[in-house]
Amino acid sequence: MIENNICLLTDSYKVTHHYFYPKGTEKIYSYLESRVGAEFNKTIFYGLQYIIKKYFEGQVVTPERIDEADRLISAHIGEGIFNYDGWQYILDEHDGYLPVEIRAVPEGTPVDVSNVLMTVENTDSKSYWLPNYLESLLLQVWYPSTVATLSAEVRKLANFYLDVTGSCKDNLDFMLHDFGYRGATSTESSMLSGSAHLLSFSGTDTIPALTIPENYYNDSDLYGFSVQATEHSVMTSLGPEGEMEQILNVIDNAKEGILSIVIDSYNYRNFLTEAGKSGGELNEAILNFLDVENNKIVFRPDSGEPVSTTIDCLTLLAEGFGSHLTDKGYKVFDLNIGLLWGDGLNYQKIRDILFAMKSGGWAAENIIFGMGGGLHTAVNRDTQRNAFKCSAQLRDGEWHDIFKNPLDSSKKSKTGRFKLIKENDSFKTLPIDADGDDLLQTVFRNGELLIDDNFADIKQRALNYSNFL
Repeated sequence: MIENNICLLTDSYKVTHHYFYPKGTEKIYSYLESRVGAEFNKTIFYGLQYIIKKYFEGQVVTPERIDEADRLISAHIGEGIFNYDGWQYILDEHDGYLPVEIRAVPEGTPVDVSNVLMTVENTDSKSYWLPNYLESLLLQVWYPSTVATLSAEVRKLANFYLDVTGSCKDNLDFMLHDFGYRGATSTESSMLSGSAHLLSFSGTDTIPALTIPENYYNDSDLYGFSVQATEHSVMTSLGPEGEMEQILNVIDNAKEGILSIVIDSYNYRNFLTEAGKSGGELNEAILNFLDVENNKIVFRPDSGEPVSTTIDCLTLLAEGFGSHLTDKGYKVFDLNIGLLWGDGLNYQKIRDILFAMKSGGWAAENIIFGMGGGLHTAVNRDTQRNAFKCSAQLRDGEWHDIFKNPLDSSKKSKTGRFKLIKENDSFKTLPIDADGDDLLQTVFRNGELLIDDNFADIKQRALNYSNFL
């Protein structure tokens, strides 16, 4: 079968809708928003350019794709269901270029929920059925947008606690590390969500995400970095009786820079006690490593209750290596060491750990976080309550407002055609003919990408939000 056949990139039931719309329908106008009740009060819009470049741009309708879709839908739903004539019209009259217009807020922009993020309408009256046929694919922008939002909110949280504890902010860009590749649903999803994370942070172990800025966002700079680190297959190589020998082997063979060591292969408390024991072999190896300029060791407990285990580890490290106070009275390690918590995290657990650290007198700069499944797979479309709905239809030359208003009022949709404006620091969705400069830009029209954004510019828009206290 043909890969990425646009005629088949939809939900089954949408294939039947072309003959259900009222007679005289000329245009369908639909929009995307994050509805009231989202987890975070703003959504950072990101990922549309990727979707357009991969699936929409250029001649995407061909005779082979039409014929393949017709055969499959005939077997899947029934004969005569597939809109063969509609797709053939796009091929004949538009050379296979999609006759739709997509307008959207600039990627990286944090928009208050309950506002329009994107609109879609057909540009040829005979292709009125197309905008909502494309919903299934376009709405997948929810995923990178939600990950971008989550990472930005964690950055805001980290920034806040660094500030209130008088911490150095040199490591802010690395306070949340992406561990999500192995837990992602696919390599494509890991690339896209991993790149969304890079809008707010620079720490990642998801190497495929590093290709997105250059391949889809016109930017050959490198936006993600990592460090040398161990895992349990390394640390348990010599068994419990050989743990000390293997730890020394790791430190002895480590290159200059940052070294992350997992410490819970057997008993993290014994590990940290031994590490901080003055005159001990492990302690001396650590001190020798740290004696090299810019070298740092980060200790990673990988199991246990997150808050209590974190506080316990911080206490043990301070007892062994010493600490001093920031100008706001919070403890910071004397040596270039730190703690990494990367097990089972989400936004709420990170917040709980940082709050507990502040309550216990610990500066936020002592810790960094790693998030895998919580970043890549714990989010879903309802995290930010993303929805794509039709709000207006042109029939027989006259626009008709369309909306839904179910008993669940949180799912009430907008009506009419819109513009997005900004007043003071808040966004507002207004009727298309209202006063105010429209922030929605025509990104795609008739098969052509009209705004080809740079990853650095998108990242800066996101950082302007996540760095704000």
